[in-house]
Parts: sequence; structure tokens; C-alpha cells
Amino acid sequence: MTEPLSTSSNSSAASERPDFRRAHLATLFLQASYPLETAEIIDQVYNNPTHLELGRKPLSADSARRALKRDIDALKATGLIIEAVGKTADGQSLWSVNRDLSFMQGIALSEEEAVILDIACLPLLDDPGFPERDELRLALAKIDRLFDATATAALTASSARDSDILVTVREALNARRALDISYTARDGSTTVRRVAPFAFFDIRSTLYVVCALIDEKGALRAGSERTYRIDRIARARRIDHVAFEIPEDFDVNAFRKLPFQIGSASIPCSFFVPAELSASLSVASFGKGALSPADSGEVWEIEAADLDAAAAWAIAYGIRPLAPEGLEAAWRARLVGAVRHG
Repeated sequence: MTEPLSTSSNSSAASERPDFRRAHLATLFLQASYPLETAEIIDQVYNNPTHLELGRKPLSADSARRALKRDIDALKATGLIIEAVGKTADGQSLWSVNRDLSFMQGIALSEEEAVILDIACLPLLDDPGFPERDELRLALAKIDRLFDATATAALTASSARDSDILVTVREALNARRALDISYTARDGSTTVRRVAPFAFFDIRSTLYVVCALIDEKGALRAGSERTYRIDRIARARRIDHVAFEIPEDFDVNAFRKLPFQIGSASIPCSFFVPAELSASLSVASFGKGALSPADSGEVWEIEAADLDAAAAWAIAYGIRPLAPEGLEAAWRARLVGAVRHG
């Protein structure tokens, strides 16, 4: 969320305002599918390069950590519970939303607080890649009096858009119950299998679910996890007598692809990543690829299926392609085209 310049003489940018900063923090956590490191949060919220361009001065590490603690405490008052869930190998704290406790107390917000929270959450309500959007609508209605009337109409409209298949898969995932599905592969072949749904993700507005094979007794088959496109599931039936638990070491990001990785090709690519963008790249790429040290930054190596899409992604995230030549050519062509068209 880009924050507009403040008209106040006491602040050089609206990013100094705690309310906008906390809305940005809430959005970051509501979109995250894995625990966030302190350094990632600071780079995205407190020392975001976009905000610094607006005139804000960067915070020291200690100041940013203190601000993060204050903002986490403030968000608790709105019902969004963010907790420390462990540490990285180098001692950084990891943070995640406690989804069992969040939005449970029926908190009444002030009008200003409600608007701030709604702004942070509204983009998710129409995002097909966020399968819990109806639950978020109900959570907003629970904590925000002003949202209630809108939420009822929006919930009805969203439910009408969702397919019966998606509703069945989502309910099975939430209840931790197995599914019998009929699935059509890319080559047109159809198979019937019993699966345990673990997590959703989306790529370019196409929704996927990661599932593992499961037997009649609820035992998961090791190594059977794979990704299924929701729109290729022809039939789905929840099996209420077969329950399962998602493995503790499961990570949906291991199955998620970046936009330029969609397709059958596998082309090794490398990019130069400036030091100040390393942390934000780690978040945007879900930790995919391999980073190695380089002068004034790092080299990021990852495979791509579409070089033109990889070039566009590099421009969007401020990194520079190094190889192969086709990737560099696509990157230069896009930059030249952007200059010509103003």
C-alpha cells in the first residue's frame, strides 16, 4: 500500500502515521502464508524503499523493533493477534498470526480504527487466491459495526461466485476431512482418488490446492503431496469418517510457483539483487531459488519457464538479469518499450 504525503507540518510523510503503518503491517500478515522474520517486517513496513522515497528517514534496527512491538500491541486491540512463534538460525524472531485467537472477542472499534482495518483487509475480500475471504468478511463484521451491513451483501455475492467444488474442498480443509475427487489432468486423462487437502494458493488468479493421498484409516502416504487446479476437479465429496492432521513440517511455499515458472520449460536464470532489496525479494519469491554473495548485493539463481515473464518480474522488483542472453534481451526490450511509451 503506497502511503500519500502528509499535509501536516509535523510529519514529512503519511508513512509516519501509526494508523497507516499498522494497516500496512496487518495487510502483510494477513497475506503471509508462513512466519515472517523481524528483518523482513522491518524492510516491508518500517524501512520500505518506497516510503523512504517519500521523505521518511530510515529507522535504526532498535527503533524499528520498538515500533513493531507497539504496533503488534495496538493490533491486538482490533482482534488481530500476532505472536512470536520461534527464531531463525541467526536468532531473529519469527512472527505469525494466531488464527485461533484472532477476531474472537467481538471488539467494537472506533470509526477511525474501523476504516483503517477495513482498508487493510478489503483487497483480500475479492482476491480469488484468498480462499478464506468469506470468513474474513464475517470477522470484519464481528469486530466492526460499520462493516456489518456491507458484509452481509458481500458474503452473499461471494458465495454465489464460488463453485460447489471450491466450497466442498475448503470445508474439507477446514474440518480436516478427506475428499474423494475426480481430477482431469492437462493431457485430458481423468483419475479418481482420495486425498487430504493441506493448503490453497493462487497463480495469476488460478486457484490451486495442495493435497496428499490418504487411505481409509486416515494415514497419509509419504511423498504423495501434489498440486491440483481447482478448476480441473470435476467432482468432490467430503468423507466425514476419514480425518487427518496436516504434517507440522508442511510448507505450501514448496509447491507454489512464481508467475514466470508456469509452463513446462525449465531454463536456468540468474539475477543481480542489490543488497537493500535482498530481504524484500525473499518475501516476494517465497524463498525460492538460491542466493550467493556478490559485490554490493547477491546473485539469485532460479529456473524459469517464460523468459519474457521473468524479465517483467525483474523490472517490477528492481533486480537485473545476468543470464541467459535471452532473458537479458527480453529485459532490455521491455525497458526500451517503457521509455518509448512514456
